[in-house]
Amino acid sequence: MEQDTIRTIREAEQAAEQTEQEAVRQGEAAIAGARADADAESKERIAKARAQADAALAVAHAEGDEMQREALDAVRQEVAALREGAAARADEVRRLILSELV
Repeated sequence: MEQDTIRTIREAEQAAEQTEQEAVRQGEAAIAGARADADAESKERIAKARAQADAALAVAHAEGDEMQREALDAVRQEVAALREGAAARADEVRRLILSELV
């Protein structure tokens, strides 16, 4: 009877130890899975953020290029207007000089 009790206790202890080891394995597997999921999510978010940043940068470059073109066109128009004004004044100066000489 004592041996039966001892055997039952040992079997219960072994079962408890196996249950504990299985729980540890499951916990470690759950942690590893959670880490893998977190890593994948992190990489996905980083890739998405990079794509958004690249898109924003492309838009900014396009806007900057357009602004440069507009500024260059404005400067060219201003230079053309100044040249026309200078040419008109040069004609006036010539007429004035000729009128003074005559």
